[in-house]
Amino acid sequence: MSDEAHKVVVVAEDYPDISQLVADIFRSEGYGVVSVSRGGDVVPAVIRYHPAVVLLDLALPDMPGNEVLQQLAKSPDTDKVPVIIISAYSERLQRVPQVRAVVNKPFDIDTLLRAAREAQVPRAKAT
Repeated sequence: MSDEAHKVVVVAEDYPDISQLVADIFRSEGYGVVSVSRGGDVVPAVIRYHPAVVLLDLALPDMPGNEVLQQLAKSPDTDKVPVIIISAYSERLQRVPQVRAVVNKPFDIDTLLRAAREAQVPRAKAT
């Protein structure tokens, strides 16, 4: 079994069809998938499941994605988890170090998978 078979992604998306599509894509690549539809559920899911990457829509119903990013950045339990933004509203994004890529909707499956793989590669430390 590959390393990906033991990895989890958290999908934070409020549209069920998109959430299901993204979940199906990652499951077919051997990932475990945890789907949440509310921003307030992202941090608890990250703490519980220790995902390899978070796929975050910026327009969630209860909390903007930028606020979710701030909450992730506040905790040593969540501040190192890479995040990929999947949104039609990427111009609203406040850049933080955890954001490794922005994939605009509608997205290309190969682009999304490549971004997720690249996001998991540790970044070199500044010297």
